[in-house]
Amino acid sequence: LAEGLGLATFHDDRNFGHLPKGEARNYGDRTFTAMMYAKIVCVQLISHLGYDLLFQDVDIVWYKNPLNYFHDKSNPYYNFDMYFQEDGALSTRYAPYSANSGIYYVRNNDKTMYLFTSFLYRYDDVLQANSHQQTLIQLMADHASLYGLRVKVLSRDMQEFPGGWHYHRRKDFMKDIMKEKVVPEIFP
Repeated sequence: LAEGLGLATFHDDRNFGHLPKGEARNYGDRTFTAMMYAKIVCVQLISHLGYDLLFQDVDIVWYKNPLNYFHDKSNPYYNFDMYFQEDGALSTRYAPYSANSGIYYVRNNDKTMYLFTSFLYRYDDVLQANSHQQTLIQLMADHASLYGLRVKVLSRDMQEFPGGWHYHRRKDFMKDIMKEKVVPEIFP
């Protein structure tokens, strides 16, 4: 698909050749959990190449270029290492951050490179929890406490980064997006 759209692609058969070819049937099934490995490795590799990065699942739509938001030095939230959209799932499983691992921005630095290396080494926790998100949040809390990692979860009260919570609970807000009264950065 990506090549058909004229995008540059790369496939690492050594690291990704074992991944399933089909889609997951259910959240947390073997196919779903195996694909979480790809989500971890692709971020870890880009991080170690020395780049800032925006990770997003394929169901994200850009209304604006969200990189402008993260690169704006006048932004009051500019001085963070990582930014996440609020997930809306406020269960203890995703505490303390409730960060949505389907879209996040990472500034390249020693703290974030170490976090993603640690994340790769903790893939067994992903398999146990059936959740890439749960393990990432646990690691972020550890790295914030131990190494000073600065994580910002953008409030769901912000209009720039709405998510599933808005779709299911804020019909008025969704109508405003459709009428272009509100133009967010992205929408999943």
